[in-house]
Amino acid sequence: MEDRIKKFMEHKGISPSELADAIGVQRSNVTHVLKARNKPSFQFIEKLLQIYPEINAKWLLLGEGNMIEGLSKSRTLFDTIPDPVIPKVAPEKRPEPEMVKESTATTPIETISAPPAAAKKEPENELYDAFFGTDKPIERMIVFFKDQTFKVYNPSR
Repeated sequence: MEDRIKKFMEHKGISPSELADAIGVQRSNVTHVLKARNKPSFQFIEKLLQIYPEINAKWLLLGEGNMIEGLSKSRTLFDTIPDPVIPKVAPEKRPEPEMVKESTATTPIETISAPPAAAKKEPENELYDAFFGTDKPIERMIVFFKDQTFKVYNPSR
């Protein structure tokens, strides 16, 4: 089980002390569990599953299934982005032209609505265009996390 806890910590990008602070146990408790000096207590496992509900309990306890609930394959930064799914919308029904009676002749009057505003570009697509809209190869990418950690990705290696 120690190995699975280590894998989860690597997946989340947290240190043993950050895990201890998050689940409310002493830092030495986490260290002893990770070094296989002590087995994790029920309280330790219970707090871990409460704070991180995405962990598959069966995976944590028995090593069966995926680490994260409902996750079939973890995505990486360099996976291709699938084309966005655009739902098909039924065509707009145009109102029937109104007929106005005049004393001499009838003339149809058609109400014309203004065309819809141009679709605003989504920030996700802008980011994609900024990185992949160029022919320049990417040497490396650095991702900074709010917990003051970072990861460096080198796609060419």
